[in-house]
Amino acid sequence: MKTKNEILKWLQANLGKHCTAPLTSTDCYALVTSVNLCNLIGYASAPPELFMAYGAIVRQMQPHTRGLAYHAIACELDWPHRDMIWELAGLPVDDKPKCKCAFER
Repeated sequence: MKTKNEILKWLQANLGKHCTAPLTSTDCYALVTSVNLCNLIGYASAPPELFMAYGAIVRQMQPHTRGLAYHAIACELDWPHRDMIWELAGLPVDDKPKCKCAFER
């Protein structure tokens, strides 16, 4: 399981040191929880309830910070898992960030 500091450091290394500035404490709690849930939903065959839980957790973040949760999936899993998890969680495509991570393939 990743700590808040590990996740924020990973995001800053991939998206720039100021990318985490808009996060509130609620955003941070939801971000950390979403990343640590990823190990249970790393496969499309995971129980649908877990994807629903992921979506509910990410929706607790401010709309303009949810893109960090999308990228942070790769902090725990692999780059391709982001789209799979986002889609199965029923999260809006518009909430996915347009930018790429520095170390993304």
